[in-house]
Amino acid sequence: MIDFKRGQEGAALIVGLIMLVLLTLMAVTSFNLSKGNLQVVGNMQFRNEALRAAEEMVERAVSTPAALEASSVGDVDVNGDGVADVRVTVTPRLVQAFVKRNSQIVLSEPGQIGCSLGAVQSFGVAGAATGNSLCAAAVYDLAVVATQASTNAKVVLHQGVALQMPADKVCALVSCT
Repeated sequence: MIDFKRGQEGAALIVGLIMLVLLTLMAVTSFNLSKGNLQVVGNMQFRNEALRAAEEMVERAVSTPAALEASSVGDVDVNGDGVADVRVTVTPRLVQAFVKRNSQIVLSEPGQIGCSLGAVQSFGVAGAATGNSLCAAAVYDLAVVATQASTNAKVVLHQGVALQMPADKVCALVSCT
């Protein structure tokens, strides 16, 4: 009878241990990769939330023209739990502004009817002699910084905004000759 125990001398044990070590290394590596991917996806989600909060504050600033006169800070609740998740700072900078001429006013548009000064022979009406209307066009650059409260993820956004404003407001900011 042949003795097979003597011929192996622990080779199966060594091969089994090597395979076990390789499987352990593969498991640890896949865990670390998935953990890294989860962190990347989480950071992208926080960035997107901060970006949406920044866009919301831009909409608030545009809908309230007084908000364009100075920097403003606001908190946004992204997930609706009643706690502010993102702090947003909006800093407006006037890029360009000019008073519209009466000849540029389109009276068929509802937003421009109030810009007209009337007939050319309106002697004594301020702005009538220059041909200026009561409205002005202004272009602002809104620098928006949104910071996520829990992770400090930060988004910086520059949004250009063109608005129609009363001419006297623009003339207080730039020369209107």
